[in-house]
Amino acid sequence: MKIIFIVPEIVISGGMRLIFEYAGRLTDRGHEVTLYTPMIPFNPYKGKTSFPFFKYAVKYFIRCLTGNSRAFENVFDKKFEIKYVPVIKNIFIPDADAIIATAWTTSYYVSNLKEAKGKKYYLIQDYEIWNSNEKYADESYTLKLNRIVISTYLKNLLKEKFGVDSTLVLNGINFNRFYNDNKVFHKPCRILFMDHQLGNKNVECAVEIVTKLYKEFPELIIRAFGAHKHHLMPDFVEFHENLSDEDVRNLYCDSDIFIFPSKYEGFGGPPAEAMACKCAVVGNAVAALPEYSKHMESAILCNPDNPDEIYRGILYLLNNGEELKRISLNGYEYVRKILDFERAVSEFENILMN
Repeated sequence: MKIIFIVPEIVISGGMRLIFEYAGRLTDRGHEVTLYTPMIPFNPYKGKTSFPFFKYAVKYFIRCLTGNSRAFENVFDKKFEIKYVPVIKNIFIPDADAIIATAWTTSYYVSNLKEAKGKKYYLIQDYEIWNSNEKYADESYTLKLNRIVISTYLKNLLKEKFGVDSTLVLNGINFNRFYNDNKVFHKPCRILFMDHQLGNKNVECAVEIVTKLYKEFPELIIRAFGAHKHHLMPDFVEFHENLSDEDVRNLYCDSDIFIFPSKYEGFGGPPAEAMACKCAVVGNAVAALPEYSKHMESAILCNPDNPDEIYRGILYLLNNGEELKRISLNGYEYVRKILDFERAVSEFENILMN
């Protein structure tokens, strides 16, 4: 098959990593896969004026012209071609068998392309109303596209909120990237969480929890990581910025407990990555976490409306070393069984071919 992914821009993100994984693995299966991206990024504030976005778009366009935007491509494994085009229009997109929108900003352009460009799909990785014109984001989910979602949460949300159907393909994890061949349980324990700019990630809650824990257990080693530091961190939090994939894996492997305080999100990749590295997860039962883990068996799942549950869950593991080991190792077994990427690619491929 000739398969085209339309991506809004090439950036370092979990969503882009998933697209690269699918594109690469479909290429390995003999398909001709190409990513197309506009030289001027799509405006998520469609219908609204945003001077910061205008400045960003100009800088991005200049990077495309000079070739500097391609630096991000090297962060991911790539076995397929990426093409930068002026705009996503019929004249710049070849005929294909399948064409896939990968964000709400790309969905309208894919919807307007000729039928010869391929059967039209919409890979939905989150309910993308953050940093966007919510009206247009919402309307994108009702376009005449074949919707593919990555969690039951998203499938239910689209059905309940917009009355539309979708096909679920639960994400996979690249276990060549996230693994732990020599698990060590530390005393004192090492606690990890992720910083992020989006409010739904609820990083403030994690900061409050570790502050409370540190007062009771000042010997704890508490660390955070992220592309940038978006929140004020206490002095006792050791922050790691803009890490490589290998450094992120090492951080997961060197940690005992990972905190996942999100209020909602499309899938929830970091807890799955942590579990693949044999790090116990204590987090809110949101996104796909309840699909790839079981409460008190392979993770501690908490009520997002009661932030004290995460604190109590961590306290339980700190006071029960054998439970920490059991849940860590069970979590590893669960994600390796449930989040197999070859299974995900087979399901994705079957959708495109039928």
